[in-house]
Amino acid sequence: MTGTDKPLMPVWVIWFALVGASVAGFVLAEGFGTAHAAASAAVLLAAVKIHLIFGQYMEVRWRHQPLRTLLAAWLAVVSLILLGGYWLA
Repeated sequence: MTGTDKPLMPVWVIWFALVGASVAGFVLAEGFGTAHAAASAAVLLAAVKIHLIFGQYMEVRWRHQPLRTLLAAWLAVVSLILLGGYWLA
């Protein structure tokens, strides 16, 4: 790794963020009154977790900008399809 390849956050910070998002997803799913709200929260939390995993563990953050843009767009499209399909069903 060169000086420009250093991660923005230490791995343990990302790990705790992922654990916190998992716990938050469980708490929100158990605490929400409607299934639509719980499902939406689960999809959004999953998208955030995937974004963190892309950036930290798959080292996409240090790759070329077109790859990062493509993965971010893919994640947004998949999340919107899941949310839209669930809310319209």
